[in-house]
Amino acid sequence: MASFMDNLRRMVGFKAKDGENKPKKEKVSKQPGAFAEFSRQFLACEDAAQKAEIFEKMCKVLPDTLFLAAMLYEGEDPNAPAKDRDLHASVGSKSLYALNESIVTNGNPGYRLAKRRDPRRIHLLTLVQRKSKEEWVALFTDFTKLLPVFGQKYHITIISFDEAKQIAKPYTGIIINPGSDAIKIGMSELKTIK
Repeated sequence: MASFMDNLRRMVGFKAKDGENKPKKEKVSKQPGAFAEFSRQFLACEDAAQKAEIFEKMCKVLPDTLFLAAMLYEGEDPNAPAKDRDLHASVGSKSLYALNESIVTNGNPGYRLAKRRDPRRIHLLTLVQRKSKEEWVALFTDFTKLLPVFGQKYHITIISFDEAKQIAKPYTGIIINPGSDAIKIGMSELKTIK
């Protein structure tokens, strides 16, 4: 409800102080699961303009979304299977874990959160497209998406999107849930996500 002073300002031709004339920004949900909902909408949408809007909303919630990734420690042989059933949480994932735990651990075949941090440097596994030879950092929303691609022969990390974005700099970009429901975010788009 406008105050007496706001009504007086409008009558004289000034803008009201309460910001009534300002366009309202659409709020994007930053709740756990928002990325999954936007990605479902994005994949189902066939209208290019709508798809672009959904993609923009999806990108806005990425910084609050945790992902799983197959990884190796520096110096490890990529052909030697890891006998490791710990979930290695990155530094940036710890603040988001409580909100995202039920989503990111969906389909967990028995991995448990590691009790202590390993100081070695990690390398996320990448996927190379056969035709284009583009190399993408692979992230997964949960175990049901990760296990069909990498199985249980690698270390698994829980990582924040911002950390994965930094790791992806030398590559083509990030591919989320590789397969028929893949969402690709190239480097030019990654630079705009904050």
